[in-house]
Amino acid sequence: MCNHIEDESKRAISLTEGHAHDEDHSTWSRRQFMQGLGLAAAGAAISVAGTPIRALAGTPLLQQIYNSDSDRVLVMIQLSGGNDGLNTIIPVTNDLYYNARPSLAIPANQTISISPEYGMNAAMAPLESVFGDGNMAIIQGIGYPSPKLSHFQSTDVWVTGNDFESLGNTGWSGRSLEKMYPDAQAEPLQYPLAMQVGGNSPLLFQGLDSHLGMSLLNVELFSQIANTGKAFDENNVPPGNAGNEISFVRSIANDSYLYASAIQTAAQSGTNDVEYPDSSLGENLAVIAQMIKGNLGTRIYHVNLSGFDTHSNQLSRHTTLLDNLSRSVAAFLEDLQVSGYQDNALVMTFSEFGRRIDQNGSAGTDHGTAAPLFLFGPGVAGGIFGEHSNLEDVDQSGNMEHTTDFRRVYATVLNDWFGISESDVAAVFGSVYDMIPFIENPSTVSTDTPGIPQSFTLEQNYPNPFNPTTRIRFTLDEPGMTKLYVFDIAGRKIRAIVDATLAAGTHEVEFNSTGLASGTYLYRLQTPSGSLTRRMTLLR
Repeated sequence: MCNHIEDESKRAISLTEGHAHDEDHSTWSRRQFMQGLGLAAAGAAISVAGTPIRALAGTPLLQQIYNSDSDRVLVMIQLSGGNDGLNTIIPVTNDLYYNARPSLAIPANQTISISPEYGMNAAMAPLESVFGDGNMAIIQGIGYPSPKLSHFQSTDVWVTGNDFESLGNTGWSGRSLEKMYPDAQAEPLQYPLAMQVGGNSPLLFQGLDSHLGMSLLNVELFSQIANTGKAFDENNVPPGNAGNEISFVRSIANDSYLYASAIQTAAQSGTNDVEYPDSSLGENLAVIAQMIKGNLGTRIYHVNLSGFDTHSNQLSRHTTLLDNLSRSVAAFLEDLQVSGYQDNALVMTFSEFGRRIDQNGSAGTDHGTAAPLFLFGPGVAGGIFGEHSNLEDVDQSGNMEHTTDFRRVYATVLNDWFGISESDVAAVFGSVYDMIPFIENPSTVSTDTPGIPQSFTLEQNYPNPFNPTTRIRFTLDEPGMTKLYVFDIAGRKIRAIVDATLAAGTHEVEFNSTGLASGTYLYRLQTPSGSLTRRMTLLR
């Protein structure tokens, strides 16, 4: 049970709260430990590099992903502890930032320039070319209304996709579609649809009662399964009755590893082709890459990188964490690219909250609110999306106001990456959230209606680059409400070209850029069958 603190405003905010901060961490640890016991209760567990894995399948949402034609994969990296967004993507022209952090602020000339206003932390240099190639999206000002500054409370909000007042006990990826398909019974699978590799988020995939969890305590145990198909050696035991009992217990344990055979097959089929950093995150991502390249079939992976609770000595600690993250992600992307799997993987980071604007008295920062979120992969429409939180527009505690609700990111991933319908996405979160056009080629949902095209298309505008007009052609597979919007690279809607009910077939429209500045723009087609997004360039 949680030991609640009467004054929630003092839960885990800063070191100056002393007892409240220690109590929150103690409560957080106890709570995650108790919830983690549920992983073993649900079946056998896997962990990699000393952290637990949870493998779950069968929820209607995951079943929809399984039944879809897409073989796309989402890899979620949780930055546990609250990543300091201001020292990750630095507002290099903002004097308020530099005044608030006399010894922590990072000089503009020590950052990686990504725009006139922002620089990326130099520790993220391994990702500089990823951003430059358009394969990295930065979503700014991520947060949620009435934010909580407690680690476990805010983490629960992120993993359930609910407001704190209505958290419930299920995760966003395993929840609401069960109500939409109450009679659906998932067919037993030989491989996991979702796998948690480390982390403190047992709620993430919660939403079923099946015994589908797995445990792998370390990389050596993973290797054991990969080589033998079993977690434990049943023969290498002492002689006599004691040895017989150990062998029997090990045989029962081996039988409980539901996906051992699938993991062995994938591990033997998939290999790592690059060297990964010698870290838990590097090892975990190496295993995930091996599973992807071995065609395990898992659609959602979750991995954890802890240590972002930088109340003290932040500069060196934060630099080490970002370096580990960047080198590990860069190796993972390169590994997939070498084998031709890069187009099917989307990597997304998230953290329960950001840090305060002002530095504290311990050369660190305390719990804050809004922070950036990153997405990586060739499927990403790279760039900077959303608005940076205004450092002058703060709440009564001095924290930044968020500008982008994190559920907009989740909704976009489910709809544009996995092809889940907008109505089903709305059911997952209990509300409609506007999409953000950060997926280059969104998944589509095809139909079987005879006599019309079996998929809808959105062609590249012509001419491109253009000035001042260009033409956009698209094909609809069925009649229905159709929207064709133009966005700037920050994700702000600029123009509505089409907003009407159209017939099935091919359509062509003209876009006039009068009043717009030179630059890259996105145009997004929304239809009853799904959405597609492309880029176009205006040159004055």
